[in-house]
Amino acid sequence: MIRKLGNRNLLLILLALLVVFGIFRYISNKKGENTFQTAIIPKLDTNKIDGMMIFPGRMQVGIRGNLYNQPFIFSRKGDKWYISQNDVHSSAELRSVAYVISQLEKISPDRLGSNNPKDWKEYCVNDSLGTRVVLLYGKDTALDVMVGRFSYVASQKQAISYMRLRGQKEVYAVDGFLSLNITEDFDAWRNKKVMPGDYPTWTKLTFTYPADSGFIISKDSNEQWVFADGTKPDSATAANIIKDINNQNYGTFVNNFDVNGKQALFTMKVEGSDFTPVLVKAYPADSINKYAITSSLNPESFFSGNKGGMFSKVFLGKRAFIKKENKKKGKK
Repeated sequence: MIRKLGNRNLLLILLALLVVFGIFRYISNKKGENTFQTAIIPKLDTNKIDGMMIFPGRMQVGIRGNLYNQPFIFSRKGDKWYISQNDVHSSAELRSVAYVISQLEKISPDRLGSNNPKDWKEYCVNDSLGTRVVLLYGKDTALDVMVGRFSYVASQKQAISYMRLRGQKEVYAVDGFLSLNITEDFDAWRNKKVMPGDYPTWTKLTFTYPADSGFIISKDSNEQWVFADGTKPDSATAANIIKDINNQNYGTFVNNFDVNGKQALFTMKVEGSDFTPVLVKAYPADSINKYAITSSLNPESFFSGNKGGMFSKVFLGKRAFIKKENKKKGKK
């Protein structure tokens, strides 16, 4: 029988089957049976993304009806990202923003967790428990997703984040640590950069203090630290102090600090071989913070000089470089 069907008839049968298959796929898509990888998550053009909003979960209503957890608003200007919440504005940590966008771009679900809205609370993807993340192309929404609960299956060494697209009922289990990286701590998204480069590239530090008590320390032709008057510090002590100064990139923010009418009492100018000079300033502040410290690397932000001891670690006296560090001898 098959031999009697010619090539022409076989081709017609094949075309008919393809038409039937196409109709079936069209009907399935209309019924909402798309996979998470295709029609539900559109392909993101990261070059066009210039905005992001994060709405923290567990919002609480204050006595005047205002929400405590207002959204984090991110905006991109050129190659820099900025973040704001209420009246607090700051530059954003570029790596954190880029990481979240890259993770959302790579979403690939393992399985359907639930398609019942009654389960949203269990997976923390409802409006009160989930963290809503919106990516923007200008004023247009590129992606709107609720990031929910995180779980870890120890036996399989598998990390799972649960999520739901806004406007859809399905909850998906997704590989990875996305839920943990969408932090609801506003300050964690902010740029805390104060010091430039790596300390081995530093070549000169100029400390300007009140009453002409400042000093200059720089590297000589032998890569040894020396004061401007030719005296030398203890080499090991100086190296450790400068390394510690370089590590001061984790302060506590002082929000909305106003420098009008104030003069910086202490400054430190850092010069090096692979960056433009950076100026770090300390302004007098309130009794809690003592000083508000800012850097030309991150002029939008001010940090507490008292909390965490940043001021005492950055603006040291000359004698601190000279005194040899005490090393405790181990007991025999």
